Amino acid sequence: MNAVELIRTEDLTAEDLALWHGWRNADADQGSPYFSPDWVRAVSRVRNDVRIAIFYNESGRKCAFLPVQRPSRFVLQPAGGPLCDYQGVIGASGHLPEMNALLNSAGVGRFDFSNVLAKQSLFASHTREIHVSRVINLTHGYEAYLQNRREAGSSETKRARKRKRKMSRDIGPVRLEAHCRDDAILDQLIAWKCDQYKRTGQTDIFTRDWAMSLVRDLFSRPGENLSAELFVLYAGDTIAALNLCLRSGPVMHCWFIAHDPALSHFSPGLVLFEELIEYACTRNIAEIDLGAGDYRFKLNLANAARAMCGGFVGSNALSARLRSMEYQVRDLFEALPLGPVSTWPGKAMRRHDLHLGLRVGP
Repeated sequence: MNAVELIRTEDLTAEDLALWHGWRNADADQGSPYFSPDWVRAVSRVRNDVRIAIFYNESGRKCAFLPVQRPSRFVLQPAGGPLCDYQGVIGASGHLPEMNALLNSAGVGRFDFSNVLAKQSLFASHTREIHVSRVINLTHGYEAYLQNRREAGSSETKRARKRKRKMSRDIGPVRLEAHCRDDAILDQLIAWKCDQYKRTGQTDIFTRDWAMSLVRDLFSRPGENLSAELFVLYAGDTIAALNLCLRSGPVMHCWFIAHDPALSHFSPGLVLFEELIEYACTRNIAEIDLGAGDYRFKLNLANAARAMCGGFVGSNALSARLRSMEYQVRDLFEALPLGPVSTWPGKAMRRHDLHLGLRVGP
């Protein structure tokens, strides 16, 4: 059985980081900012339950890293929990880490995951659901992207331009400000996001100190390998929409998006994306990741998708058996013709998982 070592992020050596960067660079699907070691370092600055699982092969060589957090005595999750949109191991090709060894080493019953790269065969037998992250691929340039969207029958960019013209007439000239460093504007984004959570009945993640601190910390510490970049859409002197993105090299991931509710009829978020796409093509950004979810704007703007999976790796512990029962109940209800009632167990599980991921463990 492969050995596992759990260390704090500050104990990563120069050799470890060289391996991490080498393995990450060898896999195009791990360009996401969430696979940067700077991501787990940032999370560890605001949570005291974050560790790096280092897996060793039969020869005693390091073969993979997996950043984790421990929100309870019984459960491990990917570091960052619900704020982490990409998860999985960073490791050498051809080596499959032994997850049961991780559970034994940490003394927990299960490892929950929600956004692991589906191509990581290590998790295939533990997957309970498949979804995709929508991606705007810009490697062939702006005109090629627009042509692709037209051929796909998408009218979203045309609709965005129409809304932009109307906004310019009614309020003032529309412009995009990139890399805004104004704390007050970040505060506005958070305020709009909190209002959105309240209006839609969603859990407000910003009521957790560590989540708020993580966003502010990354915003205040732009780094070479990971930065939080704030984009502001103005109509005249009015802030219409805001988009806080994580960026690592040529990959940008949309993290928090919000707009002025009073301007909703202008679709300011869509207009912001139209401006952001054109801007990205002038800055050698290869892709803008929109994250998971089948929202209209994602379906129409994205020209690529990356398969993701969710599920859990469990032992014979009670926590794992209970988790298995939860999935069984969810699957049973979803298979029955109960209308909206059939979705209740799944929604309850997702809400519970969100609250668990926001907890900081012992």
